[in-house]
Amino acid sequence: KRGMTGIETAIILIAFVIAASVFAFAVLNMGLISTQRAQEAVGAGLAQASSSLQLEALVCEADISTLKVQNITILVKLAPGQSPVDFDEGRLTVSYKSNYTYIAEVYDSTHGSFVDAYNPDYAFSGEYCTVMVIQGDTDEVLEAGETFAIMLNLASDAINAELGAYELFLVDVIPSIGSKLTVQARIPANVDPVMTLLTGGT
Repeated sequence: KRGMTGIETAIILIAFVIAASVFAFAVLNMGLISTQRAQEAVGAGLAQASSSLQLEALVCEADISTLKVQNITILVKLAPGQSPVDFDEGRLTVSYKSNYTYIAEVYDSTHGSFVDAYNPDYAFSGEYCTVMVIQGDTDEVLEAGETFAIMLNLASDAINAELGAYELFLVDVIPSIGSKLTVQARIPANVDPVMTLLTGGT
């Protein structure tokens, strides 16, 4: 009987050890899953906090007879280490603000357009905003090594407020993922036909 009792005790102890091992594995596995989800959440937060776009240059074109800026062109590229950005009208928001007006969306399917190749002779035909591929392939996705131009028509029906000397304006470019790129500048005292107001890093 003592021998049988010892065997039964051993079996019970082994069962406890196995049960404890299974429980410990389950707890460890849950901890790893929680850690992975936390890392994913942090990664998503960082993606939202950092802008996917980087300014290359800001160029303004003016009518020399009126000394008023009619077109604003913002050259952008993909920020280092960022994922490609979709420039489809439904995936990108461009807003414009000056002392005279604020428009929450100038680049949409009705008043925006996408030009898939560089065209130095391009002229607005009623669009509020046009995105043009300066360097890259012909799709609407900005990838590493590519440059897109975001061109605003200040003479359009919506904006209808050309800018003179000392006047301030602000453009927000808001991708579907990541924080917005804000471009703000003031028209200089001496208005020239073509003016580069900002370059990358300034």
